[in-house]
Amino acid sequence: MNKVLYVFDFEKLDDFKLQFASRNFVSIALIFNLAPTIDDIDDLDGAFIENCIIDITALALENGYYKLFIERYLYALIERFESVEFSINSITKGAFLGKFPYIFDEINEEYLVIDGENIGGENVISIDKINISPIPLLLYRQSLLEKLLEKYQIVSIGSFFAGTDSINYKFNGEVIEDILTEQDVHYIDITQMVHTFALRKDLILAFEIVLRQIQNKKQDIQFLICEDMAEELKKYLPFTFKNNKEFFDSKGEEETGGCESELSLDSIVPEIIKNLTFQLKGHEDFKKDFSFNLKKFALLNKMKQRKIFSVFLTGESGIGKTEFAKILSEIMYPSQALIKINFGNYSNEGVLNSLIGSPLGYIGSEEGGELINKMKLSKSKVILIDEFEKATPSVFHFFYELLEDGKFTDRHGTEHNLNGYIIVFTSNMSKERYLKLVPDPLKSRFDMVYRFVELSSEEKIRFINESAKALVTKIYENTSIEVQIDNISCKLNLLIKYNNLRSIKRKVEDIVIEEYYKEIDKK
Repeated sequence: MNKVLYVFDFEKLDDFKLQFASRNFVSIALIFNLAPTIDDIDDLDGAFIENCIIDITALALENGYYKLFIERYLYALIERFESVEFSINSITKGAFLGKFPYIFDEINEEYLVIDGENIGGENVISIDKINISPIPLLLYRQSLLEKLLEKYQIVSIGSFFAGTDSINYKFNGEVIEDILTEQDVHYIDITQMVHTFALRKDLILAFEIVLRQIQNKKQDIQFLICEDMAEELKKYLPFTFKNNKEFFDSKGEEETGGCESELSLDSIVPEIIKNLTFQLKGHEDFKKDFSFNLKKFALLNKMKQRKIFSVFLTGESGIGKTEFAKILSEIMYPSQALIKINFGNYSNEGVLNSLIGSPLGYIGSEEGGELINKMKLSKSKVILIDEFEKATPSVFHFFYELLEDGKFTDRHGTEHNLNGYIIVFTSNMSKERYLKLVPDPLKSRFDMVYRFVELSSEEKIRFINESAKALVTKIYENTSIEVQIDNISCKLNLLIKYNNLRSIKRKVEDIVIEEYYKEIDKK
């Protein structure tokens, strides 16, 4: 068996396809759907298969559970069809050959650089057994998702899996059939699938098999994806979907062009300031200065004069630094998780690698860094960098570029644009240590540097009472037991001797819940 494996550069994928325009480019997942078992390979349409170049990139990412089956499957496919050929992304070639070193006698890497002429023609063969054509894909804007959900039955791709714990994703045809028929589903959002791939590349093959099964069972199904993730999807499944830019608008109609744009920052600044003023306890001078600087940033960003708004907060633990970032993210992006990076979790030698990934060739380089992965999983544009005093010189240089240019380049050479982001740096360092530790070029790039101090007695009393009332209300809503604030007011007032708001909140919980159980004992 002398089979060639073509290795292509993803950045030159279109050129690679052009060289073989007469061939059908398909993923191995499609072949698995056509022939689920090795015995089924004999029933495949020979004219179709021998005209295929089958991409096996996903097999390099498979977690190893099915290594023996996959190896036997590929050997059987090669024995059955003499003209079938295979391709793989250059990034995963090494991982594939590490698992399956004996299948291919020749590794052809000439397509890493394309400089020849188009040698193909139009000769695509169809097959009736299953829909083998690229799957149509509609884009939507995140700001319009709520309107789409009000009018149309849209489900997430995750609904088709029987189990979605951190180890396995299980699915079967019966589950797919039930959801498609009983719920009358016509639109499936696959955005979360791409988020999953960022952390679990071994699941790419399983998900693609499901996509083909869904399409085969219901031909009129429409797959949707948030426009921000469309290019990311192409990296994982380059041969599965049609390369189009059709949008799904707020009326549920397919349109070419687009939808209304998201609200600009300057239009929502007043609402942000109003909510922040109410939710962040104390720190009145800071809130006043932040309001002005946020307005300034919104205007400069609109005029393309400033890309990132950075705030550096110092002060003792538990007085509101981290809480500020959480509140800001919840106000601006209520359905998204705050992007939080804690340098205290990193070793001193690998901080930058942990942040943006290791260089190509290093173990784990394909996984990316924590910042990149969390940005893929959340649409929040608020980033919290905690325990910044643990940063190293390499990290300082990284933030020079990011705060100055509003973008950074990861270890794979991919550029990430953070235009419109707000980055909150927090640290417990003193003023003296800040001046000594943080380089002057980085200090000059912070839009705000502020030291949080402990709340006044009046502010702490207000925080204590509001926390207690909120907890009492929640207890009543869930248990119908009414805790009397007057009975515990003296105990609550004694908490002003503490400065750490997290500690105060826990002690408020202790006092309220103790009184709750006293009320139960009375009944």
